[in-house]
Amino acid sequence: MTGSLKSVWENKALRNLLLLALVTLVALVSAVIAVVNDQSSVRTSFVPHPLFEGLSTQLDRVDRIVYTSSRGMSGEGKVVLTKGEDGTWGVEARGGYPANDELVRKTLLGAGNMEAYEPRTANPDWHRNLGLLKPEDIGSSIRVEFFQADERLAGLLVGKVPERAVDVKGEGLIYVRRDGEDQAWLARGRLPLHRNAVDWLDPVFVDIERENLARVTLWAGTENPVVIEHESPEAQNFAIANVPEGRATRGAPVVNKTATVLLDATFDDVAPAETLEFPEDGPRVILETFDGIRLSMRMGGQGGALWAKFDAEADPSLAGSGADMTEAGKRAAELNERLAAWTYKLPQDVGNQLTQTMDLLTREAGPADAPAGASAAP
Repeated sequence: MTGSLKSVWENKALRNLLLLALVTLVALVSAVIAVVNDQSSVRTSFVPHPLFEGLSTQLDRVDRIVYTSSRGMSGEGKVVLTKGEDGTWGVEARGGYPANDELVRKTLLGAGNMEAYEPRTANPDWHRNLGLLKPEDIGSSIRVEFFQADERLAGLLVGKVPERAVDVKGEGLIYVRRDGEDQAWLARGRLPLHRNAVDWLDPVFVDIERENLARVTLWAGTENPVVIEHESPEAQNFAIANVPEGRATRGAPVVNKTATVLLDATFDDVAPAETLEFPEDGPRVILETFDGIRLSMRMGGQGGALWAKFDAEADPSLAGSGADMTEAGKRAAELNERLAAWTYKLPQDVGNQLTQTMDLLTREAGPADAPAGASAAP
């Protein structure tokens, strides 16, 4: 033993301090090893598995999906999606209007592929903390059920998204439990959780391309229509073709927005066409395309809500003499198949744009509006 170590060892107080530090270090290392071994044991004791064994192979059997959520003291709200004989999905609360295929696909695959990632509580008293209290108990969970006819293939209660919303692989995490069971899970997977029927509707609406739009007529059939024309498919701007003498337009951006507002629009709600009656003297808009399609739009409504009904036809006079109308005829038929059986609630901005009068779209002309080269009045 060297002199320095010997002197340290002979110092009783210092020797005891070193021995205490050594014992503490050994205890700390032992504790770390124990924790690591315990965590490893927990990890290896539970293996993630499908939440619904075999459901992924039965998805083609599903012909009805039911979402149930709480509406507080008003009871429960349901969204029912049904599969027709032709394989298309519809929203029952909206007369069978086509559902958003992408959302339905995500719902089916999301449930079929969902994994029980980690077990959580099986105590019903703690379900509320995970958002897993049943809707009929005024809970915040959403019940998602999958049926074939009257046979329920699976039922799932979906709760809160945890703070750690994704796992190490970047996949979504959410608290769930199988309907009828108390065991809760941290599950790996995603599926849409829309509570309102409107959110499930197919969003495709009036999909006419801007370049193909030749003319828009507001207040068609009245004594004061507004005719907005597109000179050619390549033209950048639309222009009002029948500006009254002494007035000028409020500028290309204003006119362009009015002419194209329906092309970029969605709708707020939908109902079968026979649900509403439209007055003969109500606002009417006509859209005409360069390739020969005329889409007529009648509007009406009450309480500030404006609804619209559509009718499409192919007209050779719009496409020019000798034009092949085959594609235009098919396109008009497609528009009628999608739109004609329904009436659509328009967003307020869209309704406001399509009911503008000439006075709103033009202003009193001034000297700056005189054509180039025109002489001023004496």
